This record gives sequence, structure tokens and C-alpha cells, in this order.
Amino acid sequence: MTRLVCAFALLLCASAGPARAAEAAGADLAALRQLNDDYVKAFLACDVARFQKILADDFSGVLADGRLIDKAEFLRQAKEPPDARGLRLHDVAIRIYGDAAIITAYVTYRRADGTPVRTGYTNLCVRRGGSWAVAWVQWTRIAAP
Repeated sequence: MTRLVCAFALLLCASAGPARAAEAAGADLAALRQLNDDYVKAFLACDVARFQKILADDFSGVLADGRLIDKAEFLRQAKEPPDARGLRLHDVAIRIYGDAAIITAYVTYRRADGTPVRTGYTNLCVRRGGSWAVAWVQWTRIAAP
């Protein structure tokens, strides 16, 4: 009888494990989607205070023109209104690897002079202290088709 009870308890724990894991993954996915949305909204609104919160203290990255930046430089540049009209995200993908995640997306917009721009970005996000932050970004210009 004890074996039967132990086997039943083990079965219950095993079946609850994947459900809990899926629930946790769903919560992480929702948090990362929100982080990405906040990142784009902060960019468009020049919201340096929001960037201060969503960028990791050790944030760094590479801009589309090849310049390396740290958090202080990113925040300085974030104060300047972007020359981006009608910005749209395409093919946003979020991949979670434990306490790290990669967010990729393609972006299209027009400059004030009407020039079309296509870029892509990759954000490396890390979970620290129970919340997600952007630790790395790389922007890449995409050639016209």
C-alpha cells in the first residue's frame, strides 16, 4: 500500500511539474513582451527615466553605425528625438534560456525627409532579482531588397 501511495504522489508531482514550468514560461514571456514594448515606447517618447529602469546597470551595445555604447551614452542619446516616422515592428521573436532571453525584431520607418529605413535589433535580456532587464542591444541596418 505504501508503494501505491508513493507512486501516486510521484505521479501527481510529475504531472504538476510541466504545468508549473509552462505557467512560469508564460509569465516570463509576458514580462519580456512588456519589456520590449516599453523599450520601443521609451525610444519613441525619449523617455530616459523609463530606459534607466529597463536597462541593466552593466548595459552595453552596438549601434547600427558600428559605435559601441554603454548605459550612460545610451541614456544621453535617448534624450534626442528619433528621426523615425511610422515606426513598425516585424517578426518579433522572444527566446528564453533560463535567466537569459533574446528578443529580435525587424523595424521599418521613414526619416523626416522620407527616406525609408530597415533595421533589425537583438536585445539580450537577463533576469536579476526576479525582474528582466536589457543587458545588450545590437542594431543592424538591413539592405533594401
